[in-house]
Amino acid sequence: MTSNFRWRGWRASSSLSALLVLCFACTEPQHADRSRPSPAPAFDARIELSDSLPKPGDDIVVTARLVGAQVASATARLLYDTTGVELVREEAFEDGATRVMNPVPGALRIAAMAASGLPDGRFYAWRFTVKRAGAVRSFRLTIEEAHTISRADAAASLSRKP
Repeated sequence: MTSNFRWRGWRASSSLSALLVLCFACTEPQHADRSRPSPAPAFDARIELSDSLPKPGDDIVVTARLVGAQVASATARLLYDTTGVELVREEAFEDGATRVMNPVPGALRIAAMAASGLPDGRFYAWRFTVKRAGAVRSFRLTIEEAHTISRADAAASLSRKP
């Protein structure tokens, strides 16, 4: 009876020792480090006016500019009051970027792209005729999508959203 008790005691203690060794022997981390994409630098969408206080009958140039990140492609909408300003035409840039516009009354759906980025952040520009004083305050630029030359989502880092 004594030898049988010793055998059980030895077996139990060796099993416990083996279990402890297995529990503490693996010191590798349980989770894998996941690489995170580098965050896109913050950028701002601006509307620049050639004249901030135009009189009725004056022509102004409205420029949409993306400042901060080197944006390669973007889509947006420019909203405006049709009773206060009238779209005359889009302004041409000779910078190699491709730009398209879909005008409807009171809104311009726009897109621009350039593989090496939009030079000076100039996204788009238009010429408007002012019909009513103070109507230039009606311009609103909404960025829908924007991507940097490294394909990062720049719209997520927009510092000011309307």
